[in-house]
Amino acid sequence: MSPQETLNPSGQLVLQVKIRVDVSDIPSFLTALRPVWKSCISEPECMFFDVSHSPTEPGTFRFVEVWKGDQKWFEDVQFKKEYYVPYLEATMPMWIAERELVFTERVEGWSYASEMYLEGSIRE
Repeated sequence: MSPQETLNPSGQLVLQVKIRVDVSDIPSFLTALRPVWKSCISEPECMFFDVSHSPTEPGTFRFVEVWKGDQKWFEDVQFKKEYYVPYLEATMPMWIAERELVFTERVEGWSYASEMYLEGSIRE
């Protein structure tokens, strides 16, 4: 068994996204994000999708997404879904820096989420 198979036997991809928008665009950005977020969390491969905002860098959003699949699958299948098109058309003009994408793989046995963390979350 390879080290990668030992660390990630369940094949879970973690995508970390960083998007920066002008503070004045925050409400419009979130409005445009909601439909694509809802579409993503409805996908059977989507296991987790968390959106956060930086209090020290207003307008900086980070997404942490966990998907059942690998980076090739995400790029070839998931990211080509039509529901990304209106989101990108609406939000790309708001970006004040290039979007940053970081793909990693989850290390099994090293994730924790308390009930307190999950308060206010949408659950299956």
